[in-house]
Amino acid sequence: MNQKSIILFLLVSLTANAGAFENFITRKGNKLYDGDKEFRFIGANMPGLVLPYDWTLYLPERLHLPTPWEQEDAFKTLDQMNLRVVRTWNLPIRDPKEEPKSWHYVLGPGKFNEEAFKCVDHLFALANKYNVRVILDLTAEYGDYLGGISQYAAHRGKKRAEFYTDPQVKEDYKATIRYVVNRYRNDKALLAWQFGNEMHSAPDAWLSEMAAYIKSLDKNHLVAETRHRPGQSLLVDPNIDLVTRHLYGNYPGVEGGWVGAIQKEIAKLKGERPLFIGEFGPYIDGKMFTHDNVVDKLREFLDYVQSEPAIPGALIWSMYFHHQDGGFYWHQIMTYPAVWSYHWPGFPSADAQREIGIMQAMREAAFKIEGKPVPPVPVPDAPELLPIGEVPLLTWRGSAGATGYDIERGEPWTVIATNVRDGDIAYRPLFSDTTARPGKKYSYRVTARNSSGKSRPSNVVGPVTVKRICLADELQDFSRVAAKSEGLTLNNDYNALYAEYLFRAKGSTNDWLTYKVHGKIESVKVVAFCPGGQIADLQLQAGDATLQPKRVERPLPAPPGGAARGQKRTLIEYEAAVPPGTAQLTILWTGAAELDRVEIYYR
Repeated sequence: MNQKSIILFLLVSLTANAGAFENFITRKGNKLYDGDKEFRFIGANMPGLVLPYDWTLYLPERLHLPTPWEQEDAFKTLDQMNLRVVRTWNLPIRDPKEEPKSWHYVLGPGKFNEEAFKCVDHLFALANKYNVRVILDLTAEYGDYLGGISQYAAHRGKKRAEFYTDPQVKEDYKATIRYVVNRYRNDKALLAWQFGNEMHSAPDAWLSEMAAYIKSLDKNHLVAETRHRPGQSLLVDPNIDLVTRHLYGNYPGVEGGWVGAIQKEIAKLKGERPLFIGEFGPYIDGKMFTHDNVVDKLREFLDYVQSEPAIPGALIWSMYFHHQDGGFYWHQIMTYPAVWSYHWPGFPSADAQREIGIMQAMREAAFKIEGKPVPPVPVPDAPELLPIGEVPLLTWRGSAGATGYDIERGEPWTVIATNVRDGDIAYRPLFSDTTARPGKKYSYRVTARNSSGKSRPSNVVGPVTVKRICLADELQDFSRVAAKSEGLTLNNDYNALYAEYLFRAKGSTNDWLTYKVHGKIESVKVVAFCPGGQIADLQLQAGDATLQPKRVERPLPAPPGGAARGQKRTLIEYEAAVPPGTAQLTILWTGAAELDRVEIYYR
């Protein structure tokens, strides 16, 4: 570590240690305490706080650590919802066959990436600022896509299962424990060390050994067990303070409901340890959870958590935050068709998983478990409008808790759109000003809104000279389409197959749709997906002319797990100039394909 890095590390550490917390969290019997006060919580898993978003699709453009702005947006979300505990997920170790990446926290046995750990330093500084405790996972068994127990073993030429038995591999893992624990052991924002994510194969002897080692380095913080499935062994060890269970509708042993499953686990513990719900996912499966009952069933479960003294708290899987380039981060929950990470405060685009109701229930429970009334949501902070080019496509850095945004054009300022949601579009511009006129100069600003009021206006961008207008369609519905064939259907299932883009028009041979614009089309861009290697190109017609577009094909990797496991899609991007004089574009299907986005540029 060079001198500059040492100084930065010490400054961050001092800032964190001088944070909001007076006490380390302690355990007495099966309860947790903050000083003399019992500590209970509703919280969230936010794996993206320390990881790249995209650990299953492995798309290079998304494999990067969160920025400080993005991390702070996450903590603003936690604070607004009163979620007082956040759990992270894995500090990836580089595979010995890989080149080092920016997000490899562990470069090899006993070798660590100082730049990556600055991301965790900032996380703890924010945890102190926003009064949120952290459960920090050190590695992963299940979900070690970016580097976990398999890679620790591979560095020594061992098999995955030998992570738990090979003396050298155990020493390598202890080297990581030593580095991380020594770095953060004085920080009261840390609630507990957790060995790793869903290490359900860990033997009792390994857990006892590693817990004793952590406690030899850090007697102030709690240690959390990691075997997670109902019905597994529950280890009562003098150095392990917390046991955990994860709850999903498809897990064995929960057929009679989550409450019954957890009651059995608590009975086995006989009051010797608290049991926290490390993950739960109220995902609509048509069995345990339906569209009609999911919010009420979630409230019943959260009421049970509050009523059971042996459960200190529960954390939902999972939540994401705003992207600094606009909109949110996204992550498909691949076990179910139309489920992705939750976004506060919830949006109609996620009605398939009843996101708005679930977010409201979580916030209510988070105040209730602390015995506090539920206050109104705060008025949003001002968003930040990002640069605008010669086509008025607008994107902004969003405000935590905003349900929508009003867009103004001026000056004098005139509202041109109200309640535009940044939870409807993934990784693309959020709004196109189709009322602008080519050749004119405009300035823009954006205001965030929610039920408590409106933010201050954003920064002003402009004046910008508009050269072209863009009709942009994300196919959330068919409202922008002039006409279409009856066979087209809307689809937003298994978005992990589609690079996490959200909505598509699904069709087959002889399906079609038509757009019309108020001007003359100059060019078009179209994005579509085809299943596997079965390419059925879309045909583009402008008026009577059949276009000959440039096309780029990109085969996407198959999801490694879940109900969509093994399925592949090919992304195809089309771009074409349009002969002068037409205001109409028709897209024709020649076989199975899904239309993902249409951009029509015109004057």
